[in-house]
Amino acid sequence: MPAGPLQFAAIADDYTGASDLAGMLHLAGVPAVQVFGVPEDPVEEAGVAGGAVIVALKTRSAPREEAVELSLRALRQLRKLDPRQVQFKYCSTFDSTPRGNIGPVTEALLDAMGVACTVAVPALPVNGRTQYLGHLFVEGRLLAESPLRDHPLNPMTDSNLVRWLAGQTSARVGLVPLPVVLAGPGEIQRVLRELECQGVRIALVDAVTDADLDAIAAAVADMPLITGGSGITLALARLWQRQGGLGSPPAAPRLPRGRGTLILAGSCSAATLEQLDRWEAAGHAILRVCEPAQVASAAGYARAEIARTGIATIASSATPSRRHADPQAARAFETAFGGLAAQVVREELADNIIVAGGETSGAVVDALAVKAARVVGLVAPGVPSLLSLDGRGLWLVLKSGNFGGPDFFADALRQREELCN
Repeated sequence: MPAGPLQFAAIADDYTGASDLAGMLHLAGVPAVQVFGVPEDPVEEAGVAGGAVIVALKTRSAPREEAVELSLRALRQLRKLDPRQVQFKYCSTFDSTPRGNIGPVTEALLDAMGVACTVAVPALPVNGRTQYLGHLFVEGRLLAESPLRDHPLNPMTDSNLVRWLAGQTSARVGLVPLPVVLAGPGEIQRVLRELECQGVRIALVDAVTDADLDAIAAAVADMPLITGGSGITLALARLWQRQGGLGSPPAAPRLPRGRGTLILAGSCSAATLEQLDRWEAAGHAILRVCEPAQVASAAGYARAEIARTGIATIASSATPSRRHADPQAARAFETAFGGLAAQVVREELADNIIVAGGETSGAVVDALAVKAARVVGLVAPGVPSLLSLDGRGLWLVLKSGNFGGPDFFADALRQREELCN
């Protein structure tokens, strides 16, 4: 594997997506640092020779002009680290809208890097996300027929990603179908060249297994720009291991026992709802709130619960029929959760923060003013645990709503305990 200042860099469109990517790289033995927001000085804030830097933005639901501008700024800063490859990372469920940002950001990055064509590989088989003939499936169900169609900000109502992506961008969109992928890396490269000659700038690539992702990784390893979920990144890391060996995952630091734990859940995904039910059934109290003002006034509850049990759990998560339909209400919840987390940390009640929900995670991290964190472990596929690099030593777990097993919150705290031993 050629040596270089930085093996890999990525621009993620939300904070939990960046954590997903950072965790996959850590699992493969790649030292990974996650930066929140565009770094002012990437060498000072995040430089990891031979490793990976992931810039976490909040552009998934932002106006497209803002998403493009922030992504280009992040690219300019990351290129100062001279990465071998750059990825635009988005959710494996392609959370977007017909006027969403995946297409425009990809097109802008292609132009800025002077690249004619790139791939789009959202598949993440380990989490049940697969793509066949351009259609995205979740646990074997078409995306538009799965619970993920009910995302409050980015509902996915069309499973055909070729059609969906083509509606977002003026760039021509094509497909590398599964039979080509099964034929191996050489055939994938041949079809990609053919698509590029036809004027295709973004080629969606089918994948239903990790073996498919390995074949795609071998085909795109030398592309300066790729796009997709964390599955293709993990496949690339496996390729780097085979080529030169990256060793074992970086040693985790020994963490102090610390203070209390604050769990905040803003996701309304079916997975998070089940996790909260299991957590409550195990005997843990949950303050369930239905208005942002209830979150803003929950500091007293958090103070009392942390004093009593060491853990305070507050959730606005609700089923589709009971949640607020107004996006403004969702943003008000996010702001309130961020303010609560900042107050709890400021009062030194907790230094362990677990957040369920991408938008909620972004609001919490911003309110805590965390600029960068290193990966210190993996709670579940796509969900690492992070340690802030600002001297406060905040332990953070930022979970995309759909990720993690039924006992996720217990799993996270179990790993925190392991890091203390």
